[in-house]
Amino acid sequence: MIKAEPILKNLKDLFQLVILDSPIENWENSDTQNVFAKMVTLKKKGYESCYQQGVLPVDTSDFFATHVMLFAKEDNQELTPVMGYKTISLNKCREFNQTFPGLALVTNAKMPEHIEVINNIISRCEKENRHLAYLGSWTKNPHYDVPANINLKDAFRAFYRQVYREQNVQEVVIGGTLRFRTEKLFFELGHRPLEANGAPLSHINVAHLVKEPVLVMHSMKFNDEATVAAEKMWAEVWNNRLEIGAAEIKKMPLAV
Repeated sequence: MIKAEPILKNLKDLFQLVILDSPIENWENSDTQNVFAKMVTLKKKGYESCYQQGVLPVDTSDFFATHVMLFAKEDNQELTPVMGYKTISLNKCREFNQTFPGLALVTNAKMPEHIEVINNIISRCEKENRHLAYLGSWTKNPHYDVPANINLKDAFRAFYRQVYREQNVQEVVIGGTLRFRTEKLFFELGHRPLEANGAPLSHINVAHLVKEPVLVMHSMKFNDEATVAAEKMWAEVWNNRLEIGAAEIKKMPLAV
């Protein structure tokens, strides 16, 4: 039986983490343009494997979001996108006069109770000076064969917590796609369905995803117990990350 440990020790030789922050503010940088193009390609392939024609993989928020991208290191020195997602702070939305994506999500779905709850979260966070973010567009490359004994969900767990720790994000709104059961992973990380009058709200049908059922969730506190093992596992990849145009995130090695 092959042990996982030798493979895990070589994760940094297999993968490169790249964090691209607010591309529009650093567009003249050729690395920004290159990584942004790879991000679009990854999401195009990922979305086309899951959705019918007419679903766009990117939107306006991609230009000022923080993109967390995991690449596979190829023998020819090329980097192949494996997995990626974006996170968008409420502060960035205010800076660029854009609607907070969590609010836009429920507004476009025409869900009054959800809209009220998200508006209340936004108002409270602004009043209490708590940093709020939205996480979305988690995508995997459908053409990439994941090596044995490597779980990309662990990579997501690790980077999810580390990025928000560095950005000092305290609350997160996220959408769990029921078809892919991602709401179960998000629940593990500390997210709970939106609530009104003490009762959880139902899922919404996301307009831009052709009515895809999504459970909108919110976290006020991170469940560090759910990420500590993954953080240690992916620590070398995190500590060797490349950051492009990083405005909101500081480079700080993870202590393990």
